[in-house]
Amino acid sequence: MKHARLVVPVVVVCLAAATAAAGVARETASNQVGEYSFPGVVPGVYTVRAAVSGFKTFVRSDARIGTQQFLTLDILLEIGAVEETITVSAEAPLIETSNASTGDVLDQKTLETLPSISRMAFLASNTVPTVTYTGNPHMNRMQDQTEASRISLGGGISVGNNYLLDGYPITDMQNRASISPNVEMVEDVKVQVHTYDAEMGRTGGGMFNASARSGTNRFHGSGFMLMRPGALIGENFFLKIQGQQNPDQYWRNGGGGIGGPIVRNKTFFWFSAEAYRDGLTQNGNFHVPTAAERAGDFSGLVDSQGRPIVIYDPLSTDPATGARQPFPGNRIPQNRINPVGANLVKYLPLPNVNPNVDNGTSNYVAQNTPNNLGQQFGGKIDHHFNSSVAL
Repeated sequence: MKHARLVVPVVVVCLAAATAAAGVARETASNQVGEYSFPGVVPGVYTVRAAVSGFKTFVRSDARIGTQQFLTLDILLEIGAVEETITVSAEAPLIETSNASTGDVLDQKTLETLPSISRMAFLASNTVPTVTYTGNPHMNRMQDQTEASRISLGGGISVGNNYLLDGYPITDMQNRASISPNVEMVEDVKVQVHTYDAEMGRTGGGMFNASARSGTNRFHGSGFMLMRPGALIGENFFLKIQGQQNPDQYWRNGGGGIGGPIVRNKTFFWFSAEAYRDGLTQNGNFHVPTAAERAGDFSGLVDSQGRPIVIYDPLSTDPATGARQPFPGNRIPQNRINPVGANLVKYLPLPNVNPNVDNGTSNYVAQNTPNNLGQQFGGKIDHHFNSSVAL
């Protein structure tokens, strides 16, 4: 005897895998032809349950839904009592067959476990085939919009992609991500290299489609701290031969996220914060007058070959020939030195490299350690009006 298949309208419930954590279940009924839908479902792992009188209850667990995914789950009910349940688990992941758009979804677990020195969610896409980061790896922090956006998708130009966060475009006029969310802020990131919908235009490269993380009925959070202490930095060879101290090139990057219920089963929040600090020393080479030159004594002034450079008295210029007479001994008399200039030169530092020789090359090495500060905050509030409407 062959099995007959009939279309039966049923009540379908979609809820998170951990109901107590997610809080709100969504319920709908199939139509006359057996179709049902749950639009606007946030990314995550869900359990789908279908029940109707005269048939066994169907349960499918571990149904993972990512950003901008349209999944189809066909439900087959067997005749029996409602109290009997058919649980489908440990099956192959659902395949998206209702949409031609393709892409790789980096879920929350992947983003959290992949090693990333900057913890920027978009930069984790270099694990996807044909995705290459082409920027400066030392300048891909949250405040480095240009370098953090130098990602080539499928051989396209590095700064030519489109960025979305919860469906809202965050691409600026220079094709950069105006916001670089960290791992604690996003639920997942969908990377679309070649095939994407017409609604995702405005780009010659690919798509980065991220979904912000949402709170649940349970308070939970995570944190991170990355740092490079100055004591662990190797000695700079060039500064050592110049007699300079090793700079304290420290950096620290810390933050985290926390979320939970505002009104249980109704309103939830998620908040994330990140702070970056560094003290990357900048070196500069300059030429400043020696102590003797400040007093008008240029007898030590030579060229690169060590030959003396003669300075001339401008007041001894012959009007007919233009010839001038050198200062005796290459020294300017004290009564010829302008007092204003003498006071101004006091504000210049003395040479710290070959202080008694002036051959025109740099004789002062300066170090500056500017404090590079960066902060980023993110938040999201979800409110469920009923089982079908959420904001």
